[in-house]
Amino acid sequence: MPFTRKILTSIAVAAAIFFVIALWANWKDMVAALASFRWWVLPICLLLAFGNYVVRFFKWHYYVRILGIPLDRKLSLKVFFSGLLMSVSPGKFGEVFKSFLVKESVGTPISRSAPIVLAERFTDFVALAVMSLLGLAILPKEYRFLLWIAFGIIALTLVLVAWRSAMFRFINLLAHVPGFSSRTDKLHNAYQSVSSLIAPRPLMWATAISIGSWFFECLAFALVLWGFGNPLPLLPATFIYAFATIVGAIVMIAPGGTGPTEGVMVAFLCYRGLSNATAASATLVIRLCTLWFAVAVGMTTLFLNRDSFGKAAQRLEHEGNLDTENSCPGTEQP
Repeated sequence: MPFTRKILTSIAVAAAIFFVIALWANWKDMVAALASFRWWVLPICLLLAFGNYVVRFFKWHYYVRILGIPLDRKLSLKVFFSGLLMSVSPGKFGEVFKSFLVKESVGTPISRSAPIVLAERFTDFVALAVMSLLGLAILPKEYRFLLWIAFGIIALTLVLVAWRSAMFRFINLLAHVPGFSSRTDKLHNAYQSVSSLIAPRPLMWATAISIGSWFFECLAFALVLWGFGNPLPLLPATFIYAFATIVGAIVMIAPGGTGPTEGVMVAFLCYRGLSNATAASATLVIRLCTLWFAVAVGMTTLFLNRDSFGKAAQRLEHEGNLDTENSCPGTEQP
């Protein structure tokens, strides 16, 4: 499926979800809640969301330097912000589009740079899990298993990455599986990249950067709630936003976490005493300020750099996938 169609599908899914939420919350009450919102805070929320993207860029470029990818800072910035276009992909793994742009720009194989996206998502996941611990005391016991699942995923990932001999044996076994035999070299290459990116020192630095970047959006969430006349202390606001984002990440089939994230946000805001309409309206506004603003930033960046990336985007549009390791003549092979 071409990537433009994927984005349109994600938009349609999000629209359907918000339509259901509006019916549940009573759309007339939602209109009244939105009319009472202090709309002058919206640009501040957008600026905070943009601050998240800027800080996350430094993590991306930090990983680029670790892997020795010959991408200068200016071009790296263009690649990163263009990749935000795919923030609505399931699990955000559509951001591997950045690897496609890197390959088109400097010839680095996708199998070498794509692990950066995995490391980005993993350290974001770790950061959000740590931030969620701040509100563990206000998390109802029946929901705590989700947080333990998150930490279980983190622990399992770290064990698998550190257990090099087992991973190499597993990759070698895949060589005997139809469809994987021709990809074992790429898998070895990708695993080497992942293990270097999630080594202890890079893991700590990247997680610290992620905590700082996601705090911008938690602050925006608190500001949105204040804008609706329902101020929430920063600690519970941070917990709700971080925990809802984790749930959206765990349900990886959801584009950009759409559905699970909104559901958790609305549920916890209602639990904190907000009306259904206000909880739904606040969730709508913060998701527009974060997820959908990211898509808009990515689309704008890609359009402004169409001379640099236009051919890459067109090729991906026609091919509809990212398995293009051999599509460029003269491209370095892993």
